[in-house]
Amino acid sequence: MTLITISQSLDEAYTKNKVIPEVVDQFDTQGLLSIEYGPTELVTLGNTLPVDGTQEVPKIQLTLNSPTQDGKIESINEDDKFILVMTDPDAPSNKDHKWSEYLHWLVTDLKLSHTKDSNGEPEISHFIDAKDGRELVPYMGPGPPPNTGKHRYVFLLYKQDPSAQNLTAPKDRPNWGTGVPSSGVRDWIKKNAPNSKLLSVNFFFAQNEVN
Repeated sequence: MTLITISQSLDEAYTKNKVIPEVVDQFDTQGLLSIEYGPTELVTLGNTLPVDGTQEVPKIQLTLNSPTQDGKIESINEDDKFILVMTDPDAPSNKDHKWSEYLHWLVTDLKLSHTKDSNGEPEISHFIDAKDGRELVPYMGPGPPPNTGKHRYVFLLYKQDPSAQNLTAPKDRPNWGTGVPSSGVRDWIKKNAPNSKLLSVNFFFAQNEVN
């Protein structure tokens, strides 16, 4: 499957599962954001993962589309910084959004260790380590209340607004600290880092059944 086909599949999954427009506006997908909780727990555009298998920080990789395949590819330079997010737009349930979005993870000022290969050409794949940034809000694994249906857990990677310095954490996790239902990452970015560029999104579902 080519990266163009992958991008089309991503866009279709975002729309089908209402990540667009409930979490983010329409955007030009820049590549594939791979999320791995282990050898068997992979995030694949809306699959369902067990709650107990998603409590540790996952491995993350960004694979960019090739500039020869798509003219809208964002360039990545060694001085660029990035913002990594995990957010739940279905808190406390997929019918009641009074706590949504619920912030599960926020890392800013991420740096990529290698942006060019040994020949000086741009790297396509980048492993992302939260330790290379500022973890403003520590990772919290999914904890959907019982009998609230499946929750979407959405990962987003932004190329950080160059003018956004010394970003601070939201006051609380529910509603990203605003106290306004359905407020979330989109509102926080617009207020704090408005020129950030959304590169890629991935997401999974998780739920807790009644015992």
